[in-house]
This record gives sequence, structure tokens and C-alpha cells, in this order.
Amino acid sequence: MKRIALFLIIAVAGHAGCSFWKSTTLGSKRFSFITEGTKQGQVLIRTDEFGLEDISIGVSVLNGMICVADDELRRVQVMKPNGTVKLIIGAEKKTKNSDIPVENFNFGSIGFMAMDDDENLFIQNKFSSIRDRERGGARGGNSIDFAPSYIVVFNKDGELQYTLGQKGATDTPFSHIERIYVDSSGRLFVISRLADSWNIFRFKGKVRDQQINLNTLEFRERDDQNIYDGKIDNIRVFSDGERLLISVSFYQDLRLKYIKIFEYSIPNGKVERTIINIPDPKNVLFDIIDDAYIYLWNVSDGKVRFEVANLDGSVINNVYLELERKRDYYSKIILDNSGKIYSYHIMKSGVEILSWE
Repeated sequence: MKRIALFLIIAVAGHAGCSFWKSTTLGSKRFSFITEGTKQGQVLIRTDEFGLEDISIGVSVLNGMICVADDELRRVQVMKPNGTVKLIIGAEKKTKNSDIPVENFNFGSIGFMAMDDDENLFIQNKFSSIRDRERGGARGGNSIDFAPSYIVVFNKDGELQYTLGQKGATDTPFSHIERIYVDSSGRLFVISRLADSWNIFRFKGKVRDQQINLNTLEFRERDDQNIYDGKIDNIRVFSDGERLLISVSFYQDLRLKYIKIFEYSIPNGKVERTIINIPDPKNVLFDIIDDAYIYLWNVSDGKVRFEVANLDGSVINNVYLELERKRDYYSKIILDNSGKIYSYHIMKSGVEILSWE
């Protein structure tokens, strides 16, 4: 279950009743560091004169553990923050005299990862694209491409349980996956997108119990003189698994005018209400925490600002992260499944993971 981040609890205790709270700047501390290399517990980073050829490393913090996808070595490692490796899945041979569990699996290109409360691991396994084959292997597990993929499910010991495609445990792959998510009941959500077509698939074990085609929704608004056409740009899932947040960008001709965030009821199959109107299109949907707080984010001059709003649409806090690091090849902000903020930073010597509070 998601829980509200610590800084927000403090804000509630100290400023209850305020309609707009002063800004908060979070500080960072090292959570973990993974060195560059090919050994167990390391990651392989390949660079050219411009930096990374593709983003071949992906990091998630799930249930307090670090899950590292390494497309160069075609493996996923589950690690403790101190660097101890709990599990390896992939093209890996068990090292002599090592007690690290190793399960062999032939990944194509590794995409998104998620974990439920029983530590079952859900991994997007993409087919190698033409671009990947031209480069001699599966690259770019976190880059944008539209190679079809499956979700492969492993238990906490790394044993393959089943494979999921669009129709459940069948041979039909997903098209481009935007995100995967596990709700508080252990159901898997796959958010799939192709151009402006959005589909949501929900699975309870091997069984697909919901497919939601959002193409049936029409977002069009008008005033006295203008018509604004809306396009879905982002989707997030409430932890109860019964509601969606749908972020829609509204355009006048080709010009982006504003963004609105809607609440969609899965049981009722419709948009229930508008939660917030965002006049500044630089503020975009990042995530929802504890089914109660929406994070909107904006990156400017190396600083990241999170605007925190409640489900009444009221902004209740502004949170800043000073993220500028000139020596990094790549940086990304992530949340764990409790709502805590982390970031990971790929550099020549390895991957540094920071926690923010």
C-alpha cells in the first residue's frame, strides 16, 4: 500500500487549514551505489564520445530493494541498498562457490518492472527491434521504441511463473507499453499506447479481468469563439485499482493551451469528474500518492519542482529538488511503492541512487 511521504505528513501537522503552503526544499543522501563492471552486483555501461548510446540501465526501488535492469548483460538483479545481491535473472551462469540465486532467462530488451507485496516480480520483456539488431543486440531498455513485448512474472526466488500478453496468458503481445503498475490487491495494470490510442489491461494472476479502451472518450471544450481539442498525455492508477487519473492536454489548432486532470471510474466505465485545471502546461502529471495527493512536476535550470495538490484540486505544497549534476550521463526521478522519492544517476563509474527527504 502506498503511504504519504514523510515531508507531506510534517506539512499537514504544521500547516493544517492553510490553502497554500510555503515551499519545501528536500535534501538528498546516498541510498546506494552500483559500480560499473560485469561482475555480479555491478552494471555494464557502454559509452561513446557523446555519452550513452542508449539508456541501457534501468533502476527501480521496490519493497525497499533495488531492481536493476541491465540490457548490456541481459539480466535483472535484485539488490539490497548495501550492494548485497539477492537474486539474478537473465543470461547468467551461477558463479562457483556463490550462494546468490541465479535463474536463467533469455531477455530481449528489458523495460518496466513492478513488484507486489509477495515479492513477485513483473518485468516487461521486449522483442529486439530492427534498431537493436543492427547494433548487434538488445539495447535501449528504457528508450522510446515500439517493439512488441510481453510481461514475464517471476516469484521471489526468480522462478518463472507465467507470461502475459494482451489477452492474458496467450501468445498475443502488447504493443508499446507506457507503464506497468501493481495495485494494493496485487493486480497488474498494463498501460498500452499506440499513437493516440490508449488501452488499459488489468490482470488478476493469469486472468485479464479488465480491458479499458479510452478511445471512446471525447475531450473537446469550447468558449464563445474557440474550440479546444483534448488528447490524453498521461495516465496513473489509484492504488485501489478501481480508478484512473487521466491527464489531457487541450490544443487550439496545434498550440497547447492548458491541461486538465480527470478521475475515471473503472466499475462505472466513465469520467466521474474534473480534479484540477492546469493553466501552465509546464506542470505535468507525475504520480498520485496514497490515493490522495497528486504530484505535478516542472524541471527548470537543473531544479525540479513538485506541485502537490489534493483531490479537490487545491495546491497544498511546493517541493523542490536541486538535481543539477554536470558529470552525469543521465538522471531520473523515481518513486518507490510507498511514495518515497528517489533518483538515480548514471555516470562513468557506475550508478548512484539517492533518497530525498
